[in-house]
Amino acid sequence: MLKISKFVTGPLETNVYFLIDTDTHKCVIIDPADNADHIINIIDNELLATPLLILLTHAHFDHMTAAKEVAQHYGIGIRVNALDESHMQDPEKNLSKRFYQPVSFLPSEYDTFKDGDTLRLLDRDIKVIGTPGHTPGSSCFFIEEGLSYTPNGAAESKICPVLIAGDTLFQGSFGRTDFPGGSEEELFKSIKEKLLVLPDNTSVFPGHGPQTSIALEKRYNPAAY
Repeated sequence: MLKISKFVTGPLETNVYFLIDTDTHKCVIIDPADNADHIINIIDNELLATPLLILLTHAHFDHMTAAKEVAQHYGIGIRVNALDESHMQDPEKNLSKRFYQPVSFLPSEYDTFKDGDTLRLLDRDIKVIGTPGHTPGSSCFFIEEGLSYTPNGAAESKICPVLIAGDTLFQGSFGRTDFPGGSEEELFKSIKEKLLVLPDNTSVFPGHGPQTSIALEKRYNPAAY
């Protein structure tokens, strides 16, 4: 069974997600924003999980400041959309120099994926959906065989697809486009053509703020119109 745990940290209260296979106790870390020691403590002492990989939804400092330290601690890799490589390497583009402390990565310290890739992790297919607009390489991760649940009064469980949305789609809102590489036109196109076409019952886990669903965002999100 897939379990998703969330830890909020960093100056912008970023959601760090842990995708956990409850049978094998292996996990994938998404957007280790800050406070590496605390993230490691959660994994080792609360989740009791073994990390396999770090995935980044995009290369802004508030989603990756702790990535290097966490990756080195566990001896695991970091992967990000290839279109965000310049943001990984440039503290100006990833905003760390402007808002926090300089954060940068050498090309040897991460690997890349691209839009349309399927990552086989935790014995599941995690589809990469490239959603440019917030950054050129902003990406969402779609898990069709996501969370299992049993509706009230039902005899059988159902599967709820999962979307890890980064800073592309929020509850009733969307990511900023006034940073380097941002584009409101591209962001709205990404949301309309790539995210709001997903199943209505898809549970959306954004980079900041509370959980939502595709059905709710199709109805209430201003980017839908």
